[in-house]
Amino acid sequence: LGGLTDTAKSVNGVLANLGVGVSLAGIGAMIKSSIDSADALDEMAQRTGIAVESLSLLVPAAELSAVSTEKFEAGLKKLATGMLEAATGSEASAQNFDALGVAVQNQDGTLRDSEQVLLDLADRFQAMPDGAEKAALAVDIFGKAGAEMVPFLNQGREGIGALKQEAAELGLQLSADTAAQAGNFNDALDKLKLATQ
Repeated sequence: LGGLTDTAKSVNGVLANLGVGVSLAGIGAMIKSSIDSADALDEMAQRTGIAVESLSLLVPAAELSAVSTEKFEAGLKKLATGMLEAATGSEASAQNFDALGVAVQNQDGTLRDSEQVLLDLADRFQAMPDGAEKAALAVDIFGKAGAEMVPFLNQGREGIGALKQEAAELGLQLSADTAAQAGNFNDALDKLKLATQ
């Protein structure tokens, strides 16, 4: 709490010329919000199979393309499912990737990294004309979120890379350790709540 008080004073000093003040509770709420965001990224990484470091840059890039975090996660989960199905013999799933010329397996038969497949798909979508075929392929590969992901995919690997770089320069990249510690912190708070109840 002493640290939060010092931080609040420091921030208020910076903001004084703008006529803006931040309370101790406001600083605490901002910190808790940051911890919750990091914890959510840790859980999203576990659900999608994409590393926290990458997700912390991909999610802002998607949001700048008007794709909500929820839709983006749903699309990534459907992509991972489709990749596994294509690799294990589902003709329908394999045809979706084959239609775009994107491999889902490495030469040794293991599944490729989901992020790399996503970026390969983005290059293919960027090269395609907008229309019904593109929208249908997006839905086939990314599920219900596919149509909303088209503006994100249309930027191609290079455009997405530029957005990721911008997010990194803004300090948005998180390490896996930071995200895991945020999860531990929230778990400790939940246990404390249970104990007090």
